[in-house]
Amino acid sequence: MLDYARPPITEAVIEIRMNNIVDQDVLKKIAGKLNKNYYPDKKENIEINFSLAFNPKDGKQESSVQPKQTGYRLASVDQTEIAIIAPQVLTIARLAPYPGWDKFYERMAFAWKIWKRIVKVQDINRIGIRYINRIDIPVNEFQNISIMDYLNFYPNAPIFSGFPMTDYLIQVTIPTPNPLWIANITSFIHQPPVLVDTISLVLDIDIYNTEKVPLDDKGLISRLEEARELKNLVFKQCITSKTEELLN
Repeated sequence: MLDYARPPITEAVIEIRMNNIVDQDVLKKIAGKLNKNYYPDKKENIEINFSLAFNPKDGKQESSVQPKQTGYRLASVDQTEIAIIAPQVLTIARLAPYPGWDKFYERMAFAWKIWKRIVKVQDINRIGIRYINRIDIPVNEFQNISIMDYLNFYPNAPIFSGFPMTDYLIQVTIPTPNPLWIANITSFIHQPPVLVDTISLVLDIDIYNTEKVPLDDKGLISRLEEARELKNLVFKQCITSKTEELLN
């Protein structure tokens, strides 16, 4: 379990994806229940389909724009708690300040209970958790930092000059110690800077499972707890003792 004085989490996400497609009337019922209990701000998600076709009669191109409702985005009054209800996806997100796993999971458990009650047929094909962390490193205008001092996950680039690296983006997909789970790990420099005299390194950890996903509540809770422990393990292995000092 990770417990830092200054948690670096800027966003936490739990996502459940289904094989079955839920129609808009059912999505509306689910969104209505969540809207009533936890998420007073409700908006329809609209997908815009743009098409361009050639008309052989007059030789002109014809374009059309067709809006299509794809689900609902719900949020708390302060916009820190978010629920996305889509035809094949239930997503619960929490922005900073992160309240801890128990309160965060409580929101997902409630939303999943509503989903199951209204959608009779369940067939999960993917579950996952994603945590986006921002590590703020104090600097001054004359100071260069070495990313490897703060992360064990960094780019290895040739040195062309004495100037520091201004940006980078790296991503890997690797199996975790638990063969059911895969980790997507991404890191980059947050642009523009979030704070004055600070360089912010983003560490984005996505842990997901697409095999043997349980449908019962007990099994699903256990599986998500596995993901949480693996996320903590990945985070610990990606940071250095210098970063630990910043967070504590």
